[in-house]
Amino acid sequence: MSGHYGNEHDPFAAIKMPHEVLEILSRRLTAIEHSADTLQLHLASERVQGFVEALEELKVLKPGEIESLYLILDDAGQARVTALLL
Repeated sequence: MSGHYGNEHDPFAAIKMPHEVLEILSRRLTAIEHSADTLQLHLASERVQGFVEALEELKVLKPGEIESLYLILDDAGQARVTALLL
């Protein structure tokens, strides 16, 4: 789990997944949140999207959980874009 989020604020808390998957997603989310510019943000977003696509293809998570991941990550990306533009 990401050190950035405690259990009660973990955006992935409602999704059951292997610990290794959670660690990778947490690192990728942190990369999005700490992107220094829009290029870094784009690269971090593309990287995590590819990872989620792999999880989907391998059927590691249920379709609803995959959709939740996309929403969580999209929200994080949008929040970072807003912060970078301010």
